[in-house]
Amino acid sequence: MNTAYEERLNVLSEIAEECFDVNGLSSDASEPEARLSVRVSDIVRALESAYDVGLIAGYHLSRKQRARY
Repeated sequence: MNTAYEERLNVLSEIAEECFDVNGLSSDASEPEARLSVRVSDIVRALESAYDVGLIAGYHLSRKQRARY
């Protein structure tokens, strides 16, 4: 796996642990149909967290690109 992909998975795992009280995102093939009951408010919080991370990443990326020119 490449570093950017691994970093994304790490961030998503942290969000899942914080918002859904799970121990990371598992790519375990033994439980492909694992289900988790979550509250709508937890889903909203997870989406907001992911959106915030995307905003921060985009900001840093745009600053790096501006610094080149």
